[in-house]
This record gives sequence, structure tokens and C-alpha cells, in this order.
Amino acid sequence: MLIQRLKADFRLTLMTVFGALTVVGITPFVVFRLLNNQPIAAVADVGIQLGITAIVLYAWRGDRMDRAGLLAAVFCSGGCVAMAHLTGLTGTLWLYPVLLSNFLLAARRPAVLISAGAIAVLVLSGPFEPVEAVTFGVTAAMVSLFAYFFSYRTEAQRRQLEGVAARDPLTGALNRRGLDRELERAIQAAARDGLPVGLAVLDLDHFKEVNDAFGHEAGDAVLLTFADLVRRLTRRDDRLFRLGGDEFALLLPGADDEALLRVAQTVRQAMQMHGHEAGRGVTVSIGATTLRVGESGRDWMHRADTAMYDAKRAGNNRVVVARAAGRPADAPSPA
Repeated sequence: MLIQRLKADFRLTLMTVFGALTVVGITPFVVFRLLNNQPIAAVADVGIQLGITAIVLYAWRGDRMDRAGLLAAVFCSGGCVAMAHLTGLTGTLWLYPVLLSNFLLAARRPAVLISAGAIAVLVLSGPFEPVEAVTFGVTAAMVSLFAYFFSYRTEAQRRQLEGVAARDPLTGALNRRGLDRELERAIQAAARDGLPVGLAVLDLDHFKEVNDAFGHEAGDAVLLTFADLVRRLTRRDDRLFRLGGDEFALLLPGADDEALLRVAQTVRQAMQMHGHEAGRGVTVSIGATTLRVGESGRDWMHRADTAMYDAKRAGNNRVVVARAAGRPADAPSPA
């Protein structure tokens, strides 16, 4: 699960790598300062290591990357200023990698303010001769400027690539890769906020017959009709995913069993009314369930998928909600 989180969350990966490199990189200096009778500087280094470790652990405790990145930027920049006053000119050199990390870990606007503040404090009160102070200020500002543009460009490209990679090109719904990421986020949010969250698996009935009889263009039209219906009938915060072929998933934050049943029935009825293509009626079978405490995304998805197959076996065009007690709520199609 840890590896899956790192793969799904680029910023968490950056934070974890930054923390590990910082702790490992500072350790030789702690040893050096202790051997050279510099206990105050050694204690300061250990304090920085402990602070960074605490921030990384904080980032791992749920969806808190914005706050953790801001804390890291403030703490590390302040630590660099403190070390510069304790150790002299060599301590100021640590600010350069910190300036780079500020723009990778924190949002750009606070990163600019934090970095500018650290540079200004060191220029005005650091261990510099006048010419050295000006040189340091100019070079640090240049590093910050390059880091700003690199961060801006990298973030834009990352969002663009993630958007392309996580979406189905036909329906515009998120794909299976997007589902895995959103399930993990939903599990973290539910653990943090204590609110229910529902998951539904939706499979179109008679879709293969349309494809076989009228071709893939007719099948694509059915998929588009269905995706549009679901979007119109659900909230902005709900997420639709295409798992492949004619199978979809729907993630509903804040939905309990009753809300799941109500939404699923609305979607089923709408598809029964409008899901006609080339003279063939296409309906939908839906299985749904809410997240259980301590449940993994895979187990949660498996229960929703099993409920969908129960709806199929019961005759299609049905909704089955697998309740927490284990007894499904079967909502049959009207006669």
C-alpha cells in the first residue's frame, strides 16, 4: 500500500525523498561537529533532522501535502538562517538546495515569500562582507527564479499528462488508473473526516448485441449517452470512471447505503428510458456498497463488483446494494 501511495502521489514522493536525503546528508555533519567540540551546532542539526522527519510523517497521515509542503519550506528556510548564524559562511550554502526544494514542495506564492524572506535576512544579517552579501543575494535570487519557472513548467506538464493518462478518450470519464488513485484518496478522507463514501459498479445490459448488430459506432454512441446521463444525474464531486468496455464505476463521497440506492435507481431508470440506439434497448445493472472501516481499495471494489454480478444474475436492469450487514438490498426493475 505504501508503494501504491508513492506511485499515485508525486508530491508525497518528493517529500519523502527530500526528507530522506536531508536526514542522510546532515548526519555526517552531526558527527563532525561532535568530534570538533561544536555541541550547539550538532544539536541544531539533529533538531533539523527530527523536524523534517516529523513533517514527512505528517504528510503521510492523510491528504495533507499542501500544509506539509508549507511547513517544510518554513522550517528548512528558518533552519538555514539559524545554521548560517551558528556556523558562519559554510552554513549559508545550505540555503541553495532549500530554495530549490521550496518550489517543489510548497505552492509557488508562499515559496516566493519564504525564499525571499530567508534571502533578505541573510543578506542583511548574515556572515558576509558587503560584496559577499550582494553576491549571495543575487545568486540566491537567480536560483529562486529558475526554481520558480521550473516548478511552474513541471506542474503544468504533470497536470496535463496526468489528465491525459487518467481519462478515457471516448467518454471523458476517468479510467482504471484514475480510479485506483481516487479510491486511495477517498479512503484517506473517510478515515480523516469520518464520513461515509459509496462506490458503484455499473455494467450495460445488451451492449454486445448493439455492437454486433450495428457496429462500433453505434456502441460508442451508447457509451456516450450513458456517460452523459450519469454526469447530469450526479453531483460535481462525484466521479465517473470507465473500467473498460461497457463497465463503469461511480465514486460518491458522503453517500450512505440509502443515498447509494437512490442515486443508482435514478441512473438505472434514466438509462431504461433513454438508452436506445438503433432500435435496441440498453439498460444498466448496478452493484454498490459503502466503504467499511479498515477496508482496502481492492476489497471495496471487489464487493461492489460482486454486487453488480448479483444484479446481472437476477435478470439485468437491477440495483443491488451490498449493505454493511452483508445482506444485499435488491431493487428490481419494474414489471
